[in-house]
Amino acid sequence: MTSLLAGAFAVLGGIDAFHGERGVDDTTVSNDGAPSIYAAKYKDCIGKEDFPESLASDEGVNNDWDIKKVDNSLAKYKVSMETVTKNLNYIDAHNFIHQEFLRSKDYLLNRELSEIQKHYHREVMRICYDTDKALNLGSASRL
Repeated sequence: MTSLLAGAFAVLGGIDAFHGERGVDDTTVSNDGAPSIYAAKYKDCIGKEDFPESLASDEGVNNDWDIKKVDNSLAKYKVSMETVTKNLNYIDAHNFIHQEFLRSKDYLLNRELSEIQKHYHREVMRICYDTDKALNLGSASRL
């Protein structure tokens, strides 16, 4: 156990030393010119501009029983998404997230959906966006 902890600290210390030695800067500039700590690993990562403009908000969605059931389902979906991406290598996890994002985006753009269904797919897209961002921020430990 002690050697495992020592090995973990050696690896993590090496990563920090590499960042300091190479002058790696994790600060990027977003589209609006504001600095951001989020450093994207690929140009195809999900960005806020990828959300359809006409479907960006939940305006008009009532807070009724159906929405609560959908939100409960979305909470389970988020846990499943996190579990799946932790069990895949970085590239497969990245591809899986993008496929799920595009699947929901296609549903929103190409189908007649109820407000509840639109809410569900918008939230799936947000979960994919957040998971993609978290994956990129933590990818050094998964290489």
